[in-house]
Amino acid sequence: MATRTQIYKEVLREYDALRTQKATELRERREAIYMKLPRLEEIERELSLLGVSTAKLVLMQPESREVALAELQEKQNALKTERDALMAKNCLSPSLLKLEYACEKCKDTGYVENEQCSCMKHKLMDRLYDQSNVRDIIKLENFDTFDLRLFSDEVVKAEGISPKENAQRNLRMAMAFAEDFTGDNLLLYGGSGRGKTFLCNCIAKDVLDRGKTVLYLTAGQLFKQLEELRFHRDEEEETLDWDAELLDADLLIIDDLGTEFATMFTASELFRIINDRKLRKRPVVISTNLDYKALMDQYSDRVMSRLIGEYTTLKFFGDDIRMKKKYAR
Repeated sequence: MATRTQIYKEVLREYDALRTQKATELRERREAIYMKLPRLEEIERELSLLGVSTAKLVLMQPESREVALAELQEKQNALKTERDALMAKNCLSPSLLKLEYACEKCKDTGYVENEQCSCMKHKLMDRLYDQSNVRDIIKLENFDTFDLRLFSDEVVKAEGISPKENAQRNLRMAMAFAEDFTGDNLLLYGGSGRGKTFLCNCIAKDVLDRGKTVLYLTAGQLFKQLEELRFHRDEEEETLDWDAELLDADLLIIDDLGTEFATMFTASELFRIINDRKLRKRPVVISTNLDYKALMDQYSDRVMSRLIGEYTTLKFFGDDIRMKKKYAR
């Protein structure tokens, strides 16, 4: 995964390439037109030389400045009139001799008066979405589509509140986390189908929309990739690149923790990732179907002390809302 700085540099290189492409296209258009209409090339050359010759005259005879400029304007107008008439006679648009821009506002530089152009902001956002792994799903699953009506109003005695009240609390905390995710990590736990993954997607979209980098992986994807890199490949550079992606992304989301094949390797790698990202002040969101006891059984005390002691936790309970969605369609 590229960092924001790398993405920014890549986009700037795209603008450089775009300007080069547009300049090449202009040159090729002019060559084709000049081959057909040689007089047009002569006119363009005369227009270019007029300015230079007039500037020399003004420097050598400053007292004749006004006269020289008037003559320059008259000659320029005559040449432009001849050029436009020649092109109109051959059904050619004057714009064919001008440099075209993909974005007229910034002239393909990415900036308008030292501010990022809307086209550049769009390019940067597209790059962030492309590498997040959730581009398509967050069109459907985001804070705007989070539906509290799917959660029951009936109080669960063991919890002391209803699933809807709990969902409202989780939603508020998730939105606050996405707005400023430089502090605590986030642990979402509870039964399958209670809305954990949906809320992870909500957070991912909100963070991406703020121009940050997000890496979203299931636990299975994460540990499978790490295992292949550690034990089945000889490319040390590839391993370092993958580690950089995991550790440098502004936000790492690990979904379905506990569904992977648990080993000492997965426990140690999880601790390493959490610990290293903590040192870099890069938060982690973890979603799991396991409760504290099950997590403790599956992972070491060292890992769990980090998960339980340093994570803001959101518990999910109630009915399986996936089934409610299915029957609501």
